Formats: sequence, structure tokens, C-alpha cells
Amino acid sequence: MPRHSSRAYLIPHLLRTLFRPRVTVHYPYGPLSLTPAYRGEVICDIDACTGCGLCARDCPSRALKVERKPGGGVVMEHLYDRCSSCGQCEIGCRRGAISLAPSFVRGVQSRDSLVHRWEKQAENADATDVPADAPRTRRVSPGR
Repeated sequence: MPRHSSRAYLIPHLLRTLFRPRVTVHYPYGPLSLTPAYRGEVICDIDACTGCGLCARDCPSRALKVERKPGGGVVMEHLYDRCSSCGQCEIGCRRGAISLAPSFVRGVQSRDSLVHRWEKQAENADATDVPADAPRTRRVSPGR
């Protein structure tokens, strides 16, 4: 193979790239602009959440934990170190309580600070007296 063919490609390509403007971002020294389609940080509207757990079941990386409290309270935890920002939790939530914001989670010193916890208190104070491990009973109408 002749040597001049590779030089014939390289020299025009080199000259084109030398005189083009830079295409890198100035991130560490300036603000980073993210596109609106970027899915990063999980945001939960805990008042709209019913605690059904569909988001936690749909999450492929098991980054969500949902726990129902007696009386209607809900506790949701999101583990940012496990999350792959796929958006499956947002799709699986029937109430629209979960959304992904176009922002990212910055690096931290401790792994404990990567856990975000939302909590909704029980609406009925009398129902909170029932222990969580109490058996659940269901009323049956006499005609059936």
C-alpha cells in the first residue's frame, strides 16, 4: 500500500481541525447547561403518592424503597448511588408522583448523603395506634 495515500487523507483533515473553534464545554470554570431531556435527579411529590409500590417494583436497579405506614402514611427512599436514571419509576407511577428533573447529583464525601427520604404522615391519628404486624381483616357482607 503506498504511503502517500495516508498522508493525503491526514494533512487536509489536520488543517481542517486546526482552524475550527473549540467544541468542549467550560464546565469546571463555568455553568454546565443541561438539555431539558436530561433525566437525572428523582423528585417525588409525596402528597400524591399512595404507597402502592409500583415504582419500586419497576426499578431495575432496586433504587427505590416504598413502605406503607398504618393509617395512610408513606415513606419513600431513593438511593442515588444505585439509580441509573432510566425513568422507569416515572413511567410506572400511576399518580404522577415521581418525576425526573434535568439536574444531576454532585459528588459527596459520604454514601449516606446519597439517600433521599420522603415521608407522608398518617392522616388519621386513631389508625396509627394499630401495630404494623397486626393481621388485616376484611369484612364480608352476610349475603355472600
